[in-house]
Amino acid sequence: MPAELIIYNADVLTQNKHQPGAQAFAVDKGVFIATGNNEDILQLKEANTKMINANGKTVLPGFIDAHIHVWKVGNLKTFLLDLRGVSSLEEMQDKLSDFARQNPGTGWIQARGFNEANMKEQRLPDKNDLDKITAERPLWIIRTCAHIGIANSKAIELSNIISQSHIPAGGEMRLGPDGKPSGIFTESALGLISNNIPAYSGDDYALMIKAAEEELLSYGITSATDPAVMPDLLACYHQLEKENKLRIRINAFPVRVPDGSDDILQVPELYHSDKLTVNTVKFFADGGLSGMTAAMKKPYKNSSSAGILRLNEEFFYPIAKEAADRGFRIATHAIGDKAIDVVLNVYEKLYGAGCRGLRIEHLGLPSDTHLQHMKEMDVDCVSQSIFIKELGKNFALYLEDERLQRTYPYRSILKAGVNLALSSDAPVVKDFDPVTGIKAAVYRKDIAGNIIGDEETISLQDAIYAYTMGAAKANGNAHEAGSIEAGKKADFILLNKPLQKTIGENEDVHVTATYINGQQLYSRQSFS
Repeated sequence: MPAELIIYNADVLTQNKHQPGAQAFAVDKGVFIATGNNEDILQLKEANTKMINANGKTVLPGFIDAHIHVWKVGNLKTFLLDLRGVSSLEEMQDKLSDFARQNPGTGWIQARGFNEANMKEQRLPDKNDLDKITAERPLWIIRTCAHIGIANSKAIELSNIISQSHIPAGGEMRLGPDGKPSGIFTESALGLISNNIPAYSGDDYALMIKAAEEELLSYGITSATDPAVMPDLLACYHQLEKENKLRIRINAFPVRVPDGSDDILQVPELYHSDKLTVNTVKFFADGGLSGMTAAMKKPYKNSSSAGILRLNEEFFYPIAKEAADRGFRIATHAIGDKAIDVVLNVYEKLYGAGCRGLRIEHLGLPSDTHLQHMKEMDVDCVSQSIFIKELGKNFALYLEDERLQRTYPYRSILKAGVNLALSSDAPVVKDFDPVTGIKAAVYRKDIAGNIIGDEETISLQDAIYAYTMGAAKANGNAHEAGSIEAGKKADFILLNKPLQKTIGENEDVHVTATYINGQQLYSRQSFS
């Protein structure tokens, strides 16, 4: 059994529970063919075998980000202004004004990333704030969560929006004191504006995807699930795969109910190749916790709002069942406890009808009963520990302590026997390095160092597993990905040092090399 590549003298954390550790492994034809100790694996060496001495450093399976908006990550690197980190309305307005000057013309100005909790004014901007930047060009900015958007007066005018405009189910258009649109749109109502912005071309999408892939590879992410794909983007993914231009593995989730419309999109064709999988459809049951649009059973702290429920059971079940009958898995965004209720009620009907491959995205505030039902139906949880760090300040503003301490409860999820996959949901967050997400799951500290839910911390090993095998299980491809073991695709990463049983909060752990199918696609330093 000859090998094309051998990694040896390594601390291999295989994530295979039957053989959790190894010193070496061998790869041939893009597949792991053996793992074990140095002596056994080195016997597979032949004259042309490439040898890599890891010098005792840790090797892991490639990270799998089971929920990341790949093209949107790339969009902020290409076409959109990045507003993440702005600390005041004035700073935001200055950035937008500079961006408009650098991009002259009459076209739309678009940006994303502001978070009012991190801004001096502690409020959402509105059309009046944006009109100060320009009254001649349409301007559309999206909150970091992508569940709230703000339009200036010109954008509202060009979109033919008035106070009496029809609002799609699960959306909200807020009105100002004068009874006219304030410029603030939430959830499905975002489409009232965004659907009027000129569509990106296939070449535009390809440029965004390429830009995102570079950063993904640098973080050791070998597979990414893009969880809200419209038909034009799906066509681009198919074209890139056909032309052999996808560098990482993409798991694309077509949406069935687009923003800004009451229409239902057709179920596409199932597809699976080495680099592209289309086997899951996506639904949205509510909004985001950091912007108070996640659907709750009781109002947010110091607010009369309990968020927005985007789906009801009567509407949701038949269109989910249609997709399941076509062989698709079902993924649903549900953060608030009210939304989780609705999703699990529908999942119970689907499960009873023989449907499998059910998952909930985010799962912000599940109860013990929710977790019990998820375990009974083998529902996967795909969540984002990095939210605790980057959005923890919002959570503390909008949730009283009882709910705050049990938000994103990872230890409880694992204790209930529910499969946990960790991910980033970037560009909702700026830092989507899985190492950062792992630390956030282990320490549960927000950016100011405050601990959120100290009883919900998990171990380093559990966090690594959630970014590898847990994610592969949620994606439905654990038979070919997620661990370093014979017969699986040879996706793996080398770290800059050995990992101990824990990881320091400020410890510099980073990826030095990323391999897909046994081929090196990223390197920070050389190994011999």
